[in-house]
Amino acid sequence: MSIFKALKKNPDSSQSDLLRGRRRKTLIVNILIISVLSIVAALVITWQSGGTGFSLPNSAGQSAVATAPLASVKQSPPALPSLSDDAPDGYKLETGPLAVTEVAGLVLHDEKRNKDVRVRIFYPVIAGKYPVVIFSHGAGGSDTCCESLTRHWATYGYITLQPTHDDSVVQRRNRGDENTQFPQAVREALKNPALWESRPRDISFLLDSLAGLQKRVAGLNGKIDASRIGVAGHSMGSYTAEAIGGALVDLPDRPAQNFSDPRAKAILCLSPHGPGQFGLTAHSFSNIALPFMGITGSLDNLVPLANAAWHKIPFERSQPGDKYEVFIQGAGHMSFITAETVNSARSSQAAAILGYTNSASLAFWDAYLKDDSAAKNFLQSDALERSSHGAAKLSRR
Repeated sequence: MSIFKALKKNPDSSQSDLLRGRRRKTLIVNILIISVLSIVAALVITWQSGGTGFSLPNSAGQSAVATAPLASVKQSPPALPSLSDDAPDGYKLETGPLAVTEVAGLVLHDEKRNKDVRVRIFYPVIAGKYPVVIFSHGAGGSDTCCESLTRHWATYGYITLQPTHDDSVVQRRNRGDENTQFPQAVREALKNPALWESRPRDISFLLDSLAGLQKRVAGLNGKIDASRIGVAGHSMGSYTAEAIGGALVDLPDRPAQNFSDPRAKAILCLSPHGPGQFGLTAHSFSNIALPFMGITGSLDNLVPLANAAWHKIPFERSQPGDKYEVFIQGAGHMSFITAETVNSARSSQAAAILGYTNSASLAFWDAYLKDDSAAKNFLQSDALERSSHGAAKLSRR
């Protein structure tokens, strides 16, 4: 039947059906056109901005964490950002290949000094022999700091130990001193010679305890390589590392005290300490012969006397050979241990500075605790400066 005959038989009904059919077809065509245009627009925008489209985040390479006795288990953090998008010369910036376990709040007793030392440990889950790095916190700090470094190092095959020293705010709180504030702890540390002596003693005590740790923490059994030991620290922790490395310390009525420990093979100082504090003098550093790396920056001026030249004195006055100094433009006193910042506009810069610190420090540990030729080549090259576009400069002597 033709459409004209249908209209003659029931003109109103047929015309209505015809109009509804046309509207339905028009609606379907419009939906298809809009969908196609939306997809094209998304592709154009992504292409223009250099994006990668709407892909899921890549979680490959993240370290898993296994359960261990006495451990507070945490997932390994996301990989650090590259030093530079167009200069892939950073050294081991991504999270390492090894799964890591944390032991938090382990208390060791030093019978010789009749004192307890709390320690935090990160170590690889997989069996093997690993070098040990002991990390000393800044004045008033504790073993809860700095896992952006210590955990990162552990994922590349290191066992890291973090003691809590007597000047810690946490230690004071545990003794019932609830009102002690961090700035007060710093001021007291600067004028308390007992702390200048107890800190390096804490490090030597931990080295004495390595064999016992393997028995106490089942996951450490057979993993500690006591022949490859590094000591690191931040701020007053740098003083601690310098003392372990041989820097001479003037105590009241006892000048030029030597707290060096021959078991340490290399020392790393984040915000190194120059003379005039904690019994250090202009001649203290000439006794440091171990491989040494200091890391400082243009804004590293939080403590008294501090400026770039002062932080560089241990590097300049220690015995020549295997000495390194990293200077990072824009780095402040806390930049070397955390990417956290109160200024959100500087968050990307803070993450990059932490990346430079991790890159340089891991190359240093690999070179002198693992005898890695690639790490030594990195330290002797301009790769760090090149990859940071000049923000981080590495000096050698």
